[in-house]
Amino acid sequence: MNNFVALVEELQGNPENLFLKAGIDYKQLEDEDYSFPYQSFINLLELSAASLDLPDIGLRLAMRQDQSILGPVAFLALSAHDVRSALTSVGKFLYHFTPAISLTLKESDNQPSYACLDLIDVNPNDCQQAVEHAVGCTLHIIHLLTEGKFKARAVHFRHSKIALEKQYQSAFNCPTVFNQKYDSIELDTDFLDIELSSHNPQLHGLVSNYLSMVEFKSSSTSKPNLLASDQARHLIQKLLPTGQLSRPVIAQNMNLHERALHRKLQAEGCTFESLVDEIRITEAKKLLAHEAIPMSQIAGLLGYNEQSSFNRAFKRWFEMTPKQYLKNKH
Repeated sequence: MNNFVALVEELQGNPENLFLKAGIDYKQLEDEDYSFPYQSFINLLELSAASLDLPDIGLRLAMRQDQSILGPVAFLALSAHDVRSALTSVGKFLYHFTPAISLTLKESDNQPSYACLDLIDVNPNDCQQAVEHAVGCTLHIIHLLTEGKFKARAVHFRHSKIALEKQYQSAFNCPTVFNQKYDSIELDTDFLDIELSSHNPQLHGLVSNYLSMVEFKSSSTSKPNLLASDQARHLIQKLLPTGQLSRPVIAQNMNLHERALHRKLQAEGCTFESLVDEIRITEAKKLLAHEAIPMSQIAGLLGYNEQSSFNRAFKRWFEMTPKQYLKNKH
């Protein structure tokens, strides 16, 4: 939802009313633990387009967003070696952002390649705005990652044209073709080899390993002999970099009520908060050993939205800042 409220308010619309009609709790948007079905987002864009008489609102929103909307998956795109690696890595782990969208790369020798997006389990005739938003975001993020070096041959949509030609041209800067077989970005295969200046192989490997471990339903729940604290540690470590970590989520994945989880952990001499701190301290030490990883990205991998929050927590743990810690190590 990044920048959606600001966009609607600039257009003299009422975002709170649109959220209400789409079944999204406006008051909880600042709560990181709040989630809602992707279908509600589809409904929101369609309602907004009709209410504001703006058939290009999905495109407008896409142009105001960047890779940060992908949460932890954004680190894969930023740290990838080239466009090909960025697309394939993001496609592999996109379900951490939402299981409702699929991204695949179709390459052909001596032929154009295609980055194909698919909205899963929805009627393609009811989600044109969301499709245009997804494709627009993908292309815009590639432009940002390549510092403007990437250029699409064309953009393909399965649906018919819903906005003006100039609006598509402004968003994509290439021909837009409708009533096609796939919703996709057509590109020259050579563009997949464009190297990213933000490439960081250590970070890419670390994030891939992290996300490979993450499952929203933990296999540990099938091991009833494990201590509650061990099960919780297992889940916390997996969910830490995803932005999905909270006491209710951990309790749900352990098939427990929050209060029951608290009692079990208390009986084992710990709390949810102490376990989170314990794992963050361990992981912080590991990540700080890789000096090529920027501090802001370490903060993100530890589940902090702001580096300042990480710095405050680190000072509480070690009575020094991360920079002082690194200096002392040397």
